[in-house]
Parts: sequence; C-alpha cells; structure tokens
Amino acid sequence: MGVVNPIKLLVFSAIIWLFIYIQMPVTYLYDGNVFFPIFTLIIFILTFIIGVVSLKTKTIKPIAEISDKKTKQIVFFLFCVGVFGVLLKLYVGFFKSGIFVAEDIFEERLENMGNELSGGGVGVIASLLFPFSFISLLMIIYNYKIFNKLFILIVGLVGVYPFVETFFMGGRTIIALLGTTLLFVLFASFYKHTNLSLLNIKIGGVDLVKVPKFIFKKSVIIPLLLIGLIFVSYSINVVNKRLTRFGYGDRTFKVWEQKDYQWVKFNKDFKNEYFNSSDEEKVKLIGLHNLKHYFVHGVVEYVRLINHLEKTTGYYYGQYEFNVFFKFFKFLGAPIKSMSELNSIINRKSVYRTFWGAFYIDFGLFGVLIMFFWGRFIKRVYTHAKKGNTQYVIFYGYLATIILTSFYLNFLLGSSSYYLFAFFVSIFLFRFWPNSSVIKKQE
Repeated sequence: MGVVNPIKLLVFSAIIWLFIYIQMPVTYLYDGNVFFPIFTLIIFILTFIIGVVSLKTKTIKPIAEISDKKTKQIVFFLFCVGVFGVLLKLYVGFFKSGIFVAEDIFEERLENMGNELSGGGVGVIASLLFPFSFISLLMIIYNYKIFNKLFILIVGLVGVYPFVETFFMGGRTIIALLGTTLLFVLFASFYKHTNLSLLNIKIGGVDLVKVPKFIFKKSVIIPLLLIGLIFVSYSINVVNKRLTRFGYGDRTFKVWEQKDYQWVKFNKDFKNEYFNSSDEEKVKLIGLHNLKHYFVHGVVEYVRLINHLEKTTGYYYGQYEFNVFFKFFKFLGAPIKSMSELNSIINRKSVYRTFWGAFYIDFGLFGVLIMFFWGRFIKRVYTHAKKGNTQYVIFYGYLATIILTSFYLNFLLGSSSYYLFAFFVSIFLFRFWPNSSVIKKQE
C-alpha cells in the first residue's frame, strides 16, 4: 500500500495548523463575526469527509495490470514531453520574459506577476509541458527496479528542473508542493520494494498512520532534518530579501499590523525580544514568524474573505479556481476574464485562504456539492493507489499534499494546476496505451 488515508491527512493538517497557531505571538483581527465563516468551513470539511466515506471500495472497478514494458514506454514518452517543455521554459526565460537574464530577479518576478501570458503562446505550451519532467521522475522513483541507472540519472537531472527554477526565482510554494509529493512517492516506493517494519502511531487509541521504523534511524532522520533546516533557512532568506527590497527594517511590525497587510497585533514581549536582539537574530525572529504566519493565516483570511463577500451563492463557477486552464482559452481569443478582473471582488489579494476559499469564491455555499464529489474522487484515486497502480500512486502523492496543506493554502490554485493537468494526461495514457495484460483480482 504505502499511502495514507485522506481523512487522516486532513486531521494531520488541522493538528499542524492548531499547533502552530497557538505559538503565534500575535492576535489576528477581523471585520464582522467569525461564526458564519467557521460554520461554512466546517460544512465544507464535513461534506468532503462524507464524500470519502460514501464511496465504498468494493464498488470501484479494478484496473488492468500494467506490464513493465508498457510502463517503460509511457515513462520514456512523458520524459521526452517534459524535456521539450523544459527547453521551451528555458527559451521563454531567456528570450521572452527575460527572467533568467534579469539583473534583479526579484524585480523581474514582480513585473511578470502582473503580466498575464508574458511568455506568449510558447509560454503557455511550455507551462503545460514542463511538469511532465517531474511526473516521469516520480514514475521512475516508484518503479526504479525496472530502469537502468543511467536513465534514472538523466530523468532525475531533468525532473528537478521545477525545483531549480523556483529556487532561482525566490519562490517557496512549488518547492513545498513538489517536495512533499516526492516524499509521499518515495514512501510508497520503499513500501513496494522492501520488507518494512512498521510503527503504528496512535492518538487517543485511534490509529493515525503506520510509518516505517527505518525513518527513525540516524542515517534517515538526520538528512530529513537537514533538508528541513535548509528550507527554513532559505525561507528566512527569502523574507529578508523582500523586507530589504521594500525598506521596512524596524518598521516591519508597523507595516504588518496594517489592515491591508497581515492585520495583526503583535505581543509586546515579542516586540521587546526583537528590538533587543542583534541584526542577525532579528532576521531569524521575523523570518520564523513569517514562516509560521504562512501556515496559520489561511483560516484567518478565509474568515475575512467570507465576511467581505456580498454573495453566498458564488461568482465565477470554476473560473477563479481553475484560471490556469481558462488562460489557455483566453490565449485563443475567448472572452475570459483576466486574473485582475477576477480579483476585483476580493478585498485582500495575494493571500492564502485555505483550500476551500477559492471554491467559496466560485460557488459560494454550493461549494459543498463540489466538496462531496471531491471527496469521492479522492477516495477513488486513493483506492487505486492502495493497490499499487503506478499512475494513481504518483497522483495520490500530489493529492495527499493538497489535503495535508488544505488548512494553509490551495495547491490546486495557480501555476501548480499545471501538474494536475500532467497527472490527468498520465492516467489517460496508462488507460489507453496498448498493453497485453490481465485484470487484477479484487482484493
């Protein structure tokens, strides 16, 4: 199996949010009452859970067994598509948007964020194709025993391009999305290829998750801790560069406390600790606070969003949540709203609103129906992943990341949706690519 139940992932998400929230040295401020927003949030979550539970495993048809030959052919095809996409990405970065040759990457990134379709038609195609490099990497990891080492190395070098690009541009969310997805697939691969001794983690007598005991070995836990520390340090450095760019300095508290920014009230003890610290310690304190803020402010912003919107029946019915795909039709000349037009109804822009915020913008309270079918969809993918089907194992790694981070942000929104497209294409290929196989017996 090697995959975690979606409801347990949602519980983990809530626990992590609460754990970090109680550490925050701030009081978050609101307009209006929190009752109705929290009520809608609970309804969204409960409807998702009902959707998961309502789909019975025995009703899900088994998938035809995939031969190693077919897997190799599909991986090679996806890899070639990914390579082409990466090359187009490089072309756009050097010759279209100019992001890779800019003197100031951060300034160029800010400018490109405000310009939709800055890479033109080539940019659209590149964005759709380059995620396949990462998809092929995930498939290689899960089926590494059937590929030769040289091919694994080549796929690995190309597959990490999204990490390199995001790091180069000073981003974090894509690194978190792909990194966590990669960890989920690695875990599934270990489970598939080795005889693992599992440790059952319980809370209050309830089984939460079974994890391999080898994770707690020094040879594993130390590299994981180092990766975590490196990412935290990188995040602090990103925040410091942004604060330096805007010249906040010791005015950071004053700026962040504004209603149109974080809109918080910092605790006096935290302020005193900050102002009595050295410059190096100040950077760490404010960087760690901002990283924690990224984890917890989604729920706060969801409450603020609901209190601000006038309609409870939705506005765009999918165009906001899946704007990345609508952009393609906009490029073809369809009268599609730009992101700036879609954001016109929103009081606070460029903030996270949990996984559910964008669905409320699109569908309002009708979003509960979407959550119900979202739950059933997740259950279907989870069931196929449990049986070890390659295309669903890697897809569920992505979906598991979305669920695990649902209280903080929405990884379906924005450029990460390109990966969703790539996963759907891979599932389509596995279904229709010629293969002489037998149907797996229902477990």
